[in-house]
Amino acid sequence: MVEVYICDTTLRDGRQMPGVYFTLYECIEIAKMLNKLGVEQIETFSPSYVLKDYYLIRELNKYGLSDKLLVWHRGLKSDLEKSLGTKLDFKAVALSIATEKGHREIKLQMTKEQILETICEAVTYAKEHGLYVSVNAEKSVGTEMEYLIEFANKVAEAGADRIRFCDTLGELTPHETYNIISHLVKEVKIPIEFHGHDDMGLAVGNVLEAIRAGAKWVDTSICRLGERGGFASLEAVLYNLYKHFNVTKYKVNMLAEITAFVEKASGIPLPPNTPIVGKNIYRHESGIHAHGVLRDVSLYEKVRAEEVGVGEISMKDKIVIGETTGRESIIYVLSEAGIKVDKNDPAVRKILLKLQEQYLFGRKTSVPHEEIVELYKLIANGSKVPISVIEDTV
Repeated sequence: MVEVYICDTTLRDGRQMPGVYFTLYECIEIAKMLNKLGVEQIETFSPSYVLKDYYLIRELNKYGLSDKLLVWHRGLKSDLEKSLGTKLDFKAVALSIATEKGHREIKLQMTKEQILETICEAVTYAKEHGLYVSVNAEKSVGTEMEYLIEFANKVAEAGADRIRFCDTLGELTPHETYNIISHLVKEVKIPIEFHGHDDMGLAVGNVLEAIRAGAKWVDTSICRLGERGGFASLEAVLYNLYKHFNVTKYKVNMLAEITAFVEKASGIPLPPNTPIVGKNIYRHESGIHAHGVLRDVSLYEKVRAEEVGVGEISMKDKIVIGETTGRESIIYVLSEAGIKVDKNDPAVRKILLKLQEQYLFGRKTSVPHEEIVELYKLIANGSKVPISVIEDTV
């Protein structure tokens, strides 16, 4: 089993997603659920940066969560001074500054030396006040490797506890991630944290390869909430850690509950084909798939509903009738209604032909099981069910 720790950034990076605005109550509930789930750190904004986070941190202190908070700041001593001036209780901070050439020269207009001096001053000040420190190298990808290693070791000498390698634009491939993190693990004096966005759809793979390469901390966000293309999904990372790395310390049976809460609070609906918790993980229309599932669910469901807290799903809810439905599904639906037929029954073939016709002419929805039963009854009673498609197509 690998050694890995989770810093969830739903309440920081997730809230930077345009259109996502949690209430204070929702932020508190998300933090409490993350704590129950077992994540080691919960990232928030600085209390002097976002007003809501002043009240959020104050309320989370009352729930005994001050030890779980990682409070994000720019890598400036002045930012820390303001936060510490609030007298709130938090034990860990993230100090962020960009390291990549374009960011240095265009955004910050600082030299390499000025960046090192600025961040080390902030780290030293944080350690003088007894804080745990994660230093974030914003836009690590694209930063000259020699400078990135120098940056990491300088902040380590100043007292930083770990270095956050940021794939800020989600541009790495898993193979690249493994190679870079492996190299940093060998060259850097403090643990590596991987922070991966999902602009190119590879964030979860990058997180897993970062862990395999030796990263001790990885960042996640519930429901992939994050800037631009989103962030490494908490639910996908935790389930894969459980399945592929034998990490059992997180309560993966809470994943459905926490994603449902965040989906509602964020107002961002999860697509039905969302990995791990999407409803289509446990629904089957294709004749080939339904044929297997009706005999043994495990043939087409690797992610089990009971593992992630979705709850028991009846076979009736699993079998969806639509354009790609086969005979076995029709036989099943009819049997549920007490009608016994076999695959050679002419009525089954006629029902499938009628379905094909409906979708040929533009039906856009799946077919309720009750509609199949009614169609069968019409056919069985000798009623004429006109079908305009060529009959030997099914």
